[in-house]
Amino acid sequence: MPNLKPTSVNIKKVRQRLAQFSNLAVPPTLSKSQKQELIEALLWFSDLADYETLGICTDTMAAGKAATEAYVGRLCRSINLDLPEREGAVYIKFNTLKGAWYLDDYVGPNRGVLVSFHASEPEYDLVNGTYGPFPLNLFD
Repeated sequence: MPNLKPTSVNIKKVRQRLAQFSNLAVPPTLSKSQKQELIEALLWFSDLADYETLGICTDTMAAGKAATEAYVGRLCRSINLDLPEREGAVYIKFNTLKGAWYLDDYVGPNRGVLVSFHASEPEYDLVNGTYGPFPLNLFD
């Protein structure tokens, strides 16, 4: 993706690649090359978007914090979340524009990271949308 021009045709191709994860309850296991392609697609969309909103569903607070910090760190800036301790599965929502987070217990079956891209430029409108769930450890 690094040298891909942001045309509507190319954005549609990347959108289709990211949309293949939609409606999964748990992210699939990916090969090293599949992970790299996914990372490149996410970073390319991040460059075209104004900001992202992340939704992280995990079995533990530690896994949620690590995933949030890794995704935000690669998509826009390094962060160090100071989240309160919590037992059991959690849902974390993080807005990269505001640097704001929301934390709650989570009882659903889904796991992974949803990424919503928000682009205000009309030529990048096809970037807008929610994609995933992606692996919690994608950036490891």
